[in-house]
Amino acid sequence: MVEQIKTELKLDEKQEKQVKELFTENFKKRGELMKKYQGQRDSVMFYNKKMEDQQNLSLKKILTEEQYKIYQTNLEKRRQEMEKRRKEGMNHRGQRGGQDNPAVNGKKHDCKGCGGCEENN
Repeated sequence: MVEQIKTELKLDEKQEKQVKELFTENFKKRGELMKKYQGQRDSVMFYNKKMEDQQNLSLKKILTEEQYKIYQTNLEKRRQEMEKRRKEGMNHRGQRGGQDNPAVNGKKHDCKGCGGCEENN
C-alpha cells in the first residue's frame, strides 16, 4: 500500500517514512481490534472508522494539500471498485439460479424446499 501511495503521490523520503510508520502502526492496531471485538461487527466498524479518521488527520499533516486531495480521490475510487466487486460477488454466490444450484443445472438432489426444483413445482 505504501509503495502504491508513494508512486501515486510522489512522496519524498521523509513522507514515505512517515506514511509507512503510520500505516504499520494502524495495521497492528486493526489486528488487535479484530481480536478484541471478534464477532462484534458493529464495534469493529465503529473503531475502524475512528482509526480511519485519525489516520486521515495524520496524513493531512504529512502530505501537501494537493497530495492529500489526490489520496482522497484515489481512496474513494478504490472504495467504489471494492463495493462493485462485493456486489458482483454477492450476485454469483449461493443465490438461487447460480451454477451450483441443482435445480438450475439439472442435477437431482434431496429437496428440502429449495423453491426452484421440479419436486416443489
